[in-house]
Amino acid sequence: MSQPMTFKSTIMRLLVDLLLVASSSVYSQSKTVSIVFTADMPIIGQDEHGSYAQLATAVNHYRSHTPDTLFLFGGNSLGPSPMSSFDSGSHIVDILNGIEPSAMGITKREYSYYEEQLSLRAYEAAFPMVATNIFDPLQGTLQDGLLQSLIIEKGGISFGIMAVIAPKAKQQYLLKRVVVQNIANSIRQETKRLKNKGAEYTIVMHGTLFPEIDELLEQGVVDMSLVKDPFAPLTALKQADLIPNKLLLSGQGEFAVAKVRRSSTGSFELSWQRESLSDYDADVQIAKLESDYVNRLDRLMELPIATVKHPFDTYRNKVRTEENQFANVVTDAMVEYTGADIAIINSGGIRGDTQYTQDQLFTRKDLVDELPFRAGVITIEISGAAIKEAIEAGVSEYQLLRGKFPQVSNLSILFDSRRPAGSRVIELKVKGDKIDTEKLYKVATTDYLYNGGDGYKHFTKARLLTQKQGADIVLSDLILYSILKKREIGEPLQKRIINLGPTVRVVE
Repeated sequence: MSQPMTFKSTIMRLLVDLLLVASSSVYSQSKTVSIVFTADMPIIGQDEHGSYAQLATAVNHYRSHTPDTLFLFGGNSLGPSPMSSFDSGSHIVDILNGIEPSAMGITKREYSYYEEQLSLRAYEAAFPMVATNIFDPLQGTLQDGLLQSLIIEKGGISFGIMAVIAPKAKQQYLLKRVVVQNIANSIRQETKRLKNKGAEYTIVMHGTLFPEIDELLEQGVVDMSLVKDPFAPLTALKQADLIPNKLLLSGQGEFAVAKVRRSSTGSFELSWQRESLSDYDADVQIAKLESDYVNRLDRLMELPIATVKHPFDTYRNKVRTEENQFANVVTDAMVEYTGADIAIINSGGIRGDTQYTQDQLFTRKDLVDELPFRAGVITIEISGAAIKEAIEAGVSEYQLLRGKFPQVSNLSILFDSRRPAGSRVIELKVKGDKIDTEKLYKVATTDYLYNGGDGYKHFTKARLLTQKQGADIVLSDLILYSILKKREIGEPLQKRIINLGPTVRVVE
């Protein structure tokens, strides 16, 4: 037999009923929130791949149809690019200011011009930049200008926004100050902090695929993953479709539109679709802003920096098989700048594939085309024996026109491509003297080769002589300064590299 309710219990029951009704009323009135997401747009002026002007139209379309719309931009866009080589990505921030992202995620390419420049871009931005697993030990806190996360209220839902980058970015981009922390641990800790502050739905942005994030999605630690990875294999795209809250893009000009709705029970429902920027017209104001930057870039790029003294070319099948005049300009400048005994680079870093005629004006665009990568110049100390092994590796796939083929300064190479790989080098000379396998030499090279790029694993064990962590200077900047000082480019070949075997001329 039930007991009669006391006055106190009656009041408590009424309060509970009121709370349930209020809660039900809130959920029933919740609106659908649209989330527009894209990333990886470092180049302006290439409308065939989707422009920022088209992105602005797409975002405005969803904002007009669904007032509760978040626009999340996933980064990977401040560099590298021809224009960013001049302003370190400032033009991208300016264009995005006109589209007004709710937040931007920081990925590794935002560090193309190092930490200080990214902090400057963050202060130029009229929107928050998020980097969840970045820590600056010198300040004992986040990197200046960045947020670890943020909460955005839309449609009665509190969204917790995070973004992470790969720990290997520390080495790839030679970051001097910041530490890139463990991805899974950072997300777990920040998700807990966000939920303690009231976040109901958590989102993490990233610029490449991380298996640990898939695990966090499956475990319910985070509610949604937003990633645009142009290098994602087809198998990854198929697997991503099996994880309903993993929004993976890979195609150029792609963007995602997600719909998040809270049901009457308080649970969240998610649906999403891929769309193409090419289906949208260009926003007039953003198109003009892009056009202004493109015109400015064209003017900058067409500035002559030297006159071609002797004709030369950078054709791929020649740069990767023999001594090259432009490569000599590069390696000689490295020796002059560092004071090294010799310089060694990989021919794959030279990409112009162009013929230059006598008295032709060599422009900044030509230089950017030839050296598009942001390789840094470093100096190492390494034995003559290790140098010989590195050169052997460099000529080991001569017939395949690999980018590992060496270009050098103060070093002469005599090899025979008919010999088996690993025993092709016949003689090496440093400044005219036979190399001493026991002696330690100071070698100017790039951070890419020092980290074992293009198979130069022998360099990874060398002693780094560069005084500070990271590169002394970006290679393309060094060559620009060197060419501007001389105002001429192109010298006769000097028989630095001689092959006794047949010359390869067939493109791979």
